[in-house]
Amino acid sequence: MKKFIVGLLLFSIFLSGCSTIQSLSPETKKGAAIGAVAGGILGALIDSSKPWRGAVIGAAVGAAAGGWVGYKLEGKEATAKADEDVVSKAAKDAATLNSTVKYSRVTETGVTEEIIATPGEMKGNVRTVTVQYFRNGSLISTETRQIEV
Repeated sequence: MKKFIVGLLLFSIFLSGCSTIQSLSPETKKGAAIGAVAGGILGALIDSSKPWRGAVIGAAVGAAAGGWVGYKLEGKEATAKADEDVVSKAAKDAATLNSTVKYSRVTETGVTEEIIATPGEMKGNVRTVTVQYFRNGSLISTETRQIEV
């Protein structure tokens, strides 16, 4: 009877978590799935006297840890995309205004980042723009873009 009640309780906990799973990002879900599988396998191997218990505990801990890692990686991807959006905006503004454009910010860690877009030659309706990316005053990268005006 005890096993039945424990099983029913675990099943109900599992079902109650399904509604929140839909709101998670793909990276968080992927990390949780990988963590659950790895944790389940390791837990079963570590707890050799009762491998099912080790698998359940390992899967739960692995899912939580993997989900957290996936969530953290998602934030880095979003930051990279936001940086790309700023570079694109600077290049577009420089091409449209035919003037040098500078965007800067200070990150949460105190790093100063600057993007300087300089318009160049115009051929037809396409202007060449040189984009420079600086971090703490040091040039990190330079690229040339063709922007339709």
